[in-house]
Amino acid sequence: MKKSILYPILALSLILLFSACGKKKDDAKSMDQLHSELGVPVRVINAEKTTFEQLLRYNAVLGGSQESTAQAMISDIVTGIKAKVGDRVQAGDIIISFPTNTPAAQYQQANSALQSISDIHDRMQRLYEQKAISQQDYENVRTQYLVAKANLESSEQMIYAKAPISGVITDIMVSLSERVYPGQDLFTIAVSSGYKATVMIPETEINKVKRGSRVTANWEGNSMQGRISTIALAMDTASKAFRAEAEFSGKNPKVPYGVTAEIAVEVLRKPQVFVAQRHHLVKENGDYYLWLAKDAKATRVLVEVGLTNQLEYEIVSGLAEQDIIITEGIKSLTEGAKIRIIEGS
Repeated sequence: MKKSILYPILALSLILLFSACGKKKDDAKSMDQLHSELGVPVRVINAEKTTFEQLLRYNAVLGGSQESTAQAMISDIVTGIKAKVGDRVQAGDIIISFPTNTPAAQYQQANSALQSISDIHDRMQRLYEQKAISQQDYENVRTQYLVAKANLESSEQMIYAKAPISGVITDIMVSLSERVYPGQDLFTIAVSSGYKATVMIPETEINKVKRGSRVTANWEGNSMQGRISTIALAMDTASKAFRAEAEFSGKNPKVPYGVTAEIAVEVLRKPQVFVAQRHHLVKENGDYYLWLAKDAKATRVLVEVGLTNQLEYEIVSGLAEQDIIITEGIKSLTEGAKIRIIEGS
């Protein structure tokens, strides 16, 4: 009884399976027929001569064209921060302060010594002007005054971290009440007239880069043009690369200092040549081909490639200015296949 029920169910399942397979074949066949009747949908571009650029790409931090970082000279806590990131300051402005009773600075002792000798110096100067004392006596006191003044200035440098240059504060690395140590970075000031980036160039590429080479910095869709300004004559032993600096004039309000940008160094520029994107080329048995649109049909042509920058190839021969290059739909093409150019290509 069970077998009599099982056989009809199995037969029905096989009929449904073969029907589904047959439907898939019909669908695939209809797509081929659609391409045959209406043409393979493709996008195209006109072959035009342009400038081929060979680029070397690196990542580097964009700093100010002129930049200076102040460092702590003593070990103590931060008692005051007089500015914030983005503020414009003048050289000599106090940015960060430390306790005046810091033993290492001896600020209070130096200040007392200067006040004491200042009174004596002023009195001796008046006597000297009245010719009541000799020049030697006055010079002795003046020397003591200048030494005391220098000692106080030295102490002030320890407890007051001042702006080394005029510009914009791009970073403050410490906070209030934080204990710092000698040599620790406190803040950075950049001159807001441009950018500078340091790139490390490996020895295999250093001969291609020259002083004055064109450079493009790209960050978040923003581009800036610059030049290589300096190249180290000796390789850095730690990184096994050569240090090169690129400078970019002008300040872009959309590009802050301190961001990591892609730096593209132009090492070769060749105008008036055909250039093809790598994904538009078909490579077969070591040869390169392009698909062209001619009389509403696809034609594959052999081309000779020259220079490359990994993304593009120079086309040395096989292409003419009146040619129309197929850029999309390439995988569905066969020689002589009918094509349909998509609007907006």
